Amino acid sequence: MIIPINKSKGATSHDVVDAIRKKLGVKKVGHTGTLDPMAEGVLIILTGEDTKRQSEFMNMEKEYIAEIVFGVESDTYDLDSPNIRFQDKKPTIRNKKEKLIQILKSFVGEVKQEVPPYSAVKIKGKPLYIYARRGLIKTPLPQRKILIKKLELLEIGEIFVLLSRQQYNIKRQKYPYIKIKVICSKGTYIRSLAIDIGKKLGCVAVLSSLTRTRIGAYTLEGCSKYATNCL
Repeated sequence: MIIPINKSKGATSHDVVDAIRKKLGVKKVGHTGTLDPMAEGVLIILTGEDTKRQSEFMNMEKEYIAEIVFGVESDTYDLDSPNIRFQDKKPTIRNKKEKLIQILKSFVGEVKQEVPPYSAVKIKGKPLYIYARRGLIKTPLPQRKILIKKLELLEIGEIFVLLSRQQYNIKRQKYPYIKIKVICSKGTYIRSLAIDIGKKLGCVAVLSSLTRTRIGAYTLEGCSKYATNCL
C-alpha cells in the first residue's frame, strides 16, 4: 500500500511509521525520505510488498516551500535548536531583490553541497548527529552532488524571531527573511541551502520553516484523508 501523509510539525518520520504500523496492524512499514521534526508536508509511507519500491520513491523529484531568516544562526541550521545566536548588526535585504534572485540562480543545476552536522549521514558507521552532540565534528564536512532544478523567490519581508523566553517575559524581534520554492533531487538538504544563501549574501542565516509540497506526482493536496486520520 502507498499512503501519502501530510506530516505535521513536531512529529518525526519514525513517529508516523509507528502510527501507521499500529493503525493497520502490519509489520512491514517504511517511509521514502525523512522529514525533520520542524518540517511538515508530504511523507510517503509504504507497507507490505510496496516497501520494496522504496528506492523508486526516494529517487523522485522533491518540491519544498522554505523560509530563511537572515542575521540568525544555530548549530542545527534551523530554529529548532536550544543554541540560537544573533548577528551583531541586523542585515538588510529589502532593497536587494535582484541580488537575491541572482544568488538563487547560482545554485540551480548540479552542485556540491556540504551536509549539515546534525544529519543522519554516516561517518565510520555512526550518524553525524552523534558526533555533533559530543562536540566531535571535524571540518570540512562530507559533500554530496545534488541537482537543484528550480529556485524561485516568493516573498521578501520580516518576521518575528524569539530572542528569549522567561516567565511572563517573552522577547521577540523582527529579522529579514525570504520565502522560496525549491525543486530538487534526493539528498538535498534545505537547511544547508539556507546557510549557503546567507553566505553569498554576506550574513548568517537559518531555516525557519519548511514544507514539502510534492514528491514526484504526489502533492500535498493529494494526501489522503484516510492517511491523515491514521496519525
